[in-house]
Order: sequence, then C-alpha cells, then structure tokens
Amino acid sequence: MDFNQKLAQFVQKAKSLNVLIIGETIIDEFVEVIYQGQSMKSFCPVFQFTDGKKDVQIGGSGAIANHLKDFVAKVDLITNTENEIVKTRFVDKDGKKKHIEFNKIDNKNFGPIKVNSKDYDVVIVADFGHGFCDQLEIEDGFHLMCQTNSYNFGFNRLSKWKKHIKKSVCLDLREASLQINKKMKSCSEQEALEIYNYELNTQHLFITLGGDGAMYTNGKSVSTHPVIKSKIVDTIGAGDTFFAFACLMSHLEFDDADKLTIPSLAASLSTTWLCNEQEVTQDKLMEYGNQKL
Repeated sequence: MDFNQKLAQFVQKAKSLNVLIIGETIIDEFVEVIYQGQSMKSFCPVFQFTDGKKDVQIGGSGAIANHLKDFVAKVDLITNTENEIVKTRFVDKDGKKKHIEFNKIDNKNFGPIKVNSKDYDVVIVADFGHGFCDQLEIEDGFHLMCQTNSYNFGFNRLSKWKKHIKKSVCLDLREASLQINKKMKSCSEQEALEIYNYELNTQHLFITLGGDGAMYTNGKSVSTHPVIKSKIVDTIGAGDTFFAFACLMSHLEFDDADKLTIPSLAASLSTTWLCNEQEVTQDKLMEYGNQKL
C-alpha cells in the first residue's frame, strides 16, 4: 500500500471519532531581539529589542487539539482557562535561534477534575507536569503522555500513572531513560520491551528517538521508523505532534508496521515552522508526504 492509500485509509477511519483531550495549555511567546554581546561589567548577555514584535502561540494540549481538529469529527478540550502557564522566549530576529527563556507558571488554582469519558472514542491525557492533571479522576483506557521538561525533570514520571490501564503511552528517549533508571543514548528492541514491561500498564508504547526516528511495541514485537528529514526551523512541539497522531493510530486498526508512519510524518512536518504557528491538516500532510515518502 503506497502513502496516499495509507493516508486516505487513516482519514476515512478517523473522521467519525469524538476525541477528548485533557491537559495543560501553554502560551508560547516569541520576542524578537538582536544579540549585542556580553556586558563589560558582568557575565550577562545583552540584547536589543527590535520593533517590539511578539508572536503568541497556543501550545501544550491546545496545540494537540489544533493538530487533530481537521482529522476527526469532534475535539473537546479540558484545560486551564487562564494563562497560568506562559513560556516567553527571546529569539534571534533572523534565524529564530533561542537565546533565553522565561517561564511563568501559576498552578495554585488547579483543583480536582472529574472526567466523564463515556461519550468519547479517544481520550487523551497530556500531562506536562505543571499540576493540572495531578488530581484527575478518570476511567481507564486513555492515551497518555507524561512530559519531562526543565520545570519538572525527574518528578513527572510515567510511573505516577501506573495504576491506570492505558490504551497507549508515548515518551521520548529521556523519559524512557528515567522510567527504567538507565541512561540511554539510543534504544534497542530489548530495551523497548523492558520499558514496556516496567510499570507502564499499557497496550501500546511509542518511543520517539529524535534523529534516530521512532519505535513502537505492543509488548511482543517491536517496529521502528527512520526519521523523516526536513529543513528544520524549530523542533519545539514535534513530540506533541507525534503523540497526537500516535493516539489515533493506536485506536484505529492498522498493522504494527504502519503505526509509526503518519505520526512520524506529522512530527517532521511540524518542524518546518516555528513552534506551533501552524497546525497539521489533511492537505498539508498529503502534500508533505508526497514529497518525503
């Protein structure tokens, strides 16, 4: 089956799905500056503001919802309603190189959340580790990402969800290393099976490996997919994009060998723009896939 047939099959199967996404929405701000060097009197980089332009984007669970909305019948989002989580990045005016980042995280208002998931075909929990999901009451059978980042490194591990039976889990190499207390530069098939069997309690496991592509296992066999190379503008959000489509692929009936193709392609596509300034659509994915596959 060629790529166009695979994508057409995916679109046909996904179009009737009702999807619920639960997790933190993150506001990503990009402020353009010009680097002027280092202060003569202190070890401090100096920047000049340009025209004051600030690009504001919806990230986190909000971005996941935006990526899926063109593929499914309905997307509902349970998230923080105010801008409690804002990540401001000062970036180079021309090359978009990130110089420094400031995080504003106010999670004092995050309380218990009880979710009724019976009206949804796919339930996605995107736990970015800022507290929104810590008091979540939810039935088993959801798809989970439990992200490790600079704010929560070592404290937002998948093991905190071990009592729940998950449909799928998606993690990156650093999160996989933390999960089994083993520093890995890559991931072998045996290590993927070890991770699967260590407190995950899931049917499907996806592992993203950066430049080495991605892996999938159901606990019995292991499939791999090479990275789909692109002219990279920014990799922020690519893992979230992969996760969004991996959730659908693990819900739908596809061969194990095909479960990585569309998530990998969507993630690669999302690196061709800055962070979450665009979303993946059917047309964009079709055009990009015909270039790359």
